[in-house]
Amino acid sequence: MRVTDRMIYDRGAIDAAAARSRAEDAVSVASTGLRLRHPGDAPADAGLVVLNDGQAARASAIGAAAAAAGDELTAVDSALGDVSNQLARAREIAMQLGSAGYSAQQRADAATEVQGLLASIVASLNTQVSGRYVFGGTLDGTPPFGANGSYAGDASVRQVEIAPGVMQAASVRADVAFKGAGGGTDVLAALGQLVTDLATNSQAGVAGALTALDAGTTQVAAARQQAGTSMSVLDTAVNVNRTARDEAVTRSSRLTDADPIDANTQLALAQRALEASLTATAQSFKLTLLDFLK
Repeated sequence: MRVTDRMIYDRGAIDAAAARSRAEDAVSVASTGLRLRHPGDAPADAGLVVLNDGQAARASAIGAAAAAAGDELTAVDSALGDVSNQLARAREIAMQLGSAGYSAQQRADAATEVQGLLASIVASLNTQVSGRYVFGGTLDGTPPFGANGSYAGDASVRQVEIAPGVMQAASVRADVAFKGAGGGTDVLAALGQLVTDLATNSQAGVAGALTALDAGTTQVAAARQQAGTSMSVLDTAVNVNRTARDEAVTRSSRLTDADPIDANTQLALAQRALEASLTATAQSFKLTLLDFLK
């Protein structure tokens, strides 16, 4: 079979085009740092990238929700600490003025102080975080406690996802901790009664308030312990999901990102191959031209 100039040209053009395509790919990889730019480059790897990106997004969303719930519980813990302090002061007053030797005026003055403590407690129990009343259960759009100690929230406990399909309590039941739902003590009612007994100079009533105040203090302490446990779980969830997100991102990067040293090596090889292809084609034409001139 006779090799014509046209055949040499066509073959050279094909080889040069292939070499040029490889060189362009190598330049793109080296300049962008990406070896997987289109799904067609490596369909299997592209599928894994989509899976990893989805896992990273899910972990990021879960972690963000857990962090937000943790912020709310931090506010809950702070409010419960304030309530505990107010109850401790109310107990001191009841213990002191429940004894003999105090005048009606002294008890009336103490009634004013306890009324202030009650107002302070109600204010703490109407704490908001990002517009949400944290002691209202799922009815968190309006103040859960009235000035008279009434409760307008519900008996629900908000839940937050801490891992795919795993939920964690993210609030405390204010109706249990402060209103005695389920057989406990209505702490706010007990404080209101203490105000009345002090104002009416009822020594026996003031002394009798100690039992309710002690029970209320225990209820608040239990709620604070529950909040602390949930805070710890949520903190762990934030860290775990942050790690899961970072690992998923790393897995995707390993599939999409090019190794800089390898990318530059491949670029140099592709450029040499292109130069060699062009040189070989040009040399072939020189030889055929010489053959023609002979």
